[in-house]
Amino acid sequence: MSDAFPTPVPVPAPGAKAAKVCGILAIVFALTCAGIPVAIILGIVALVQQAKAKRLAKADPQSYAPVPATGLVTGIIGLVLPLLMLPFVGIASAIAIPALLVQRERAREVAVQANLDAARRRAEAEVLALQAKAPGQVPPQEAVIRALAADPAILALRNPVTPSAPAVQRGTSGPLGTVLVYPGQEQEGGVTIWSVKFRAVVRQGGQNRELEGEVITHTQEQVQGRTEDGWEVVNPPTPQN
Repeated sequence: MSDAFPTPVPVPAPGAKAAKVCGILAIVFALTCAGIPVAIILGIVALVQQAKAKRLAKADPQSYAPVPATGLVTGIIGLVLPLLMLPFVGIASAIAIPALLVQRERAREVAVQANLDAARRRAEAEVLALQAKAPGQVPPQEAVIRALAADPAILALRNPVTPSAPAVQRGTSGPLGTVLVYPGQEQEGGVTIWSVKFRAVVRQGGQNRELEGEVITHTQEQVQGRTEDGWEVVNPPTPQN
């Protein structure tokens, strides 16, 4: 009686399963658009593993089962899909990126306007406080500006356009997004107007856009003389066409 040896059952060749998994993942990443570079790498890995598995199965057919074409097919699809998706990605980027840039510029402008409004409201409050403290006296512009520079709430503001620059500073020129505070004096219709002015520059559509505001500290009419009965004569308003 002779011993019977069972025929070994062929097993999948090393690399066959990896080729299938990498090919499927390559297709999934290719469809997400954002994973196109990963899809290309996985597609190449799938083809390499498929070739390795086929070579081992051909060299030892008794030990390894025939390699299915799943890894080959999915690997090829995983490499072709990114090439087909690139035009769509380019079109979507051409539409989405400018829109995102516009939204970002708009959000920054809104934030800078909020800083300017906060500084203007603080200046208005300081003018009222100086008037209440010294009734009948003119609130000094410099006192209002110094109060802004020392106010903790103003110092806590952040510049949304140029993060390294202050949100509010004294002067007539400064970085983008900084609210500039400076004294102003204008004449209109025989009236001199003293004020604290606010100005900030932001970018919109590739061009500079100015945001402005002011707080009037006091006004004064220009007196030309007095009539015989004691009435003051002021410069009449300039007619506008």
